[in-house]
Amino acid sequence: MKIAAPLSSATEVEMLLHYGADELYCGVRTPEWEEHFGGQVWMNRRSPQGANLGSWGDIQQVVNLAHRSRIPVHVTLNAPYYSQAGMDYLIKLAEKLISELEIDGLIVSDLNLLMRLAGEKLPVNLHLSSLASCINSRAVDFYQSLGIKRIILPRQLQLSEIKYIVTQANSSMEFEVFAVNDGCFFEEGFCQTTHALGGPFCLTDWEVQVHRCDGDPISKTQIGDHLAELREYMWYQNNCGSSFQQDGLPNGPCSLCWFGHFRDWGVTTVKIVGREASFYRKMRSLQVVKAVMDEVKTGGAGEEIEQFARSLRATPQYCDQGYMCYFKDR
Repeated sequence: MKIAAPLSSATEVEMLLHYGADELYCGVRTPEWEEHFGGQVWMNRRSPQGANLGSWGDIQQVVNLAHRSRIPVHVTLNAPYYSQAGMDYLIKLAEKLISELEIDGLIVSDLNLLMRLAGEKLPVNLHLSSLASCINSRAVDFYQSLGIKRIILPRQLQLSEIKYIVTQANSSMEFEVFAVNDGCFFEEGFCQTTHALGGPFCLTDWEVQVHRCDGDPISKTQIGDHLAELREYMWYQNNCGSSFQQDGLPNGPCSLCWFGHFRDWGVTTVKIVGREASFYRKMRSLQVVKAVMDEVKTGGAGEEIEQFARSLRATPQYCDQGYMCYFKDR
């Protein structure tokens, strides 16, 4: 299995490669897009500021540095949907990224954009973003018929579902699963907020009024208890407040325990989430993923890998509560 690491600056490339990234993925933003569509219409799923490369020179530098070490670079064009004008622009951008920079892959989610790209027969690998919510084998077959080479499986899938989908698929299909960070599965195709106005909708401290359909009153205590439980859950899912262990490794949801099983099932790549994260978090996330991956490559059994991964977590109580695991059927 390979490790896909995120980046948002050309200055991050060399250190990510040094710490063991096998692939890099990044987003882009261009002045032309912002001029035509405005700052609230994003070119991809992450905020234009802080999560994307901001100039053609940056993209060129990233590709040059990565290709020098024979590391592929994949570019995200994975907003959930685009206007016709937006797709026209992205087709031209994709052609330029491929012909001038020789990027290795495009990560897409909008079905219309995917079909347009497939129809152009561009010499590039097409990867299906988790935002497309490919959640069963029939969907895998459908997307493969459109030319998709790799499917990034969304976080709402459970272990039993991942195993079935991967083991039943055509051997030529690649699969990528999330490794660490950002456990909220509503970030996938089932979240219709853009996170552009005041931060994530689910984390905003809303003033809530609740009314029963039959008119009976609901106590503020009941509402408060539910909201407190939700906020505790979201704290875990959003990387435990972006906190770190005393040894510097990041807290946050993960699938580290299951790497051995992923290997046995035929998963191709594990993905570190967080293009918008600080470089320190990216580096530390890569370190912990690489440590577990090195154990996987020794050929140990899945249970041995699980035990090793848990030993890296200084907060086993977080794992025991279940909020730190992507999977609820573990």
